[in-house]
Amino acid sequence: MKQVLLFIFMALLWAQKPQAQLSLDVVPPTWENTIEFDLSSTYDDATCHLRLKNTGRQPINLRWELIVDEAPSAWRFSVCDQNTCYFTTNTTNVDFYDRIPYAPVILMPGDTARLQLNVFPIGQAGSANVRINLYDLSNPKQLLNTAYYFPTIEELTPINESDKSKLRVFPNPVTDYLAVTRNTFVKQLWVSNVLGKRVRTFDTAYGNRYDIGDLPDGIYLVSMVDANRKVVKTVRISKRSIRP
Repeated sequence: MKQVLLFIFMALLWAQKPQAQLSLDVVPPTWENTIEFDLSSTYDDATCHLRLKNTGRQPINLRWELIVDEAPSAWRFSVCDQNTCYFTTNTTNVDFYDRIPYAPVILMPGDTARLQLNVFPIGQAGSANVRINLYDLSNPKQLLNTAYYFPTIEELTPINESDKSKLRVFPNPVTDYLAVTRNTFVKQLWVSNVLGKRVRTFDTAYGNRYDIGDLPDGIYLVSMVDANRKVVKTVRISKRSIRP
């Protein structure tokens, strides 16, 4: 009898024990930046990246919901999550009404996943306030967290031929480090081999040097790329090791 009472007592304690809380972090909590963009293109998009992390002890079956609080009238938005990229007409990855789409993001404890907002300015500069609310399907009305995006799109200043002609990658030949002449529009360097395979990608900043010392000797192509990931100019360089 005592054993039965002890079992009932322990069962009651277990039933009253608080269940593990779901916990989801957004890293960083907000994305805010100004993007220079070629507004003559009506199909290109600007991307805003955040990451999610399950910091709890339970799996999360994630549902997100896109909410545009403020944006220029022409702008359109889409979301890419860990599963796929959605059309601008999709405001959620789990639609309770049409059941299409129905693709929750499964996050096990400790897992991380991307949550990318794509902005289509469609020829219009401006700023937007966008949020993506995050829920678990086990309790779809309980908000776990919110990812905030504050993109600003500015017209990309056209690059004239005179500016392009002044761009130079040096030294050439190079042994260890590359540099690029001072400018305001080159945002990345793409280093490719003679077969066109990219072997290095560098984000640029004034005064920086870019290490290619571990690449094999030979001829490489260095492409200077603007904020819209368009190649402004490509030059050939020779990579040579120092020999005794």
